[in-house]
Amino acid sequence: MTDDKAGHQDRKDTKAAKAAERADIAGQVWEEVRGRETARDDQIVRLKAQRLERDAADAAAAKPPAKRSK
Repeated sequence: MTDDKAGHQDRKDTKAAKAAERADIAGQVWEEVRGRETARDDQIVRLKAQRLERDAADAAAAKPPAKRSK
């Protein structure tokens, strides 16, 4: 009878250990996801700044010529 209780305790310990391992892995995965999101957001900001700079340069270069007076 003591063997059955010991086996039951072993199963509980194993189940708890597996749950803890899954939680650790999930934490690592979420950390990686957040890192990728941060990198993506940084890239979006950088590309938007480049686009705005390029658009401003294009707008300055495409100014219509001044009207001549008659």
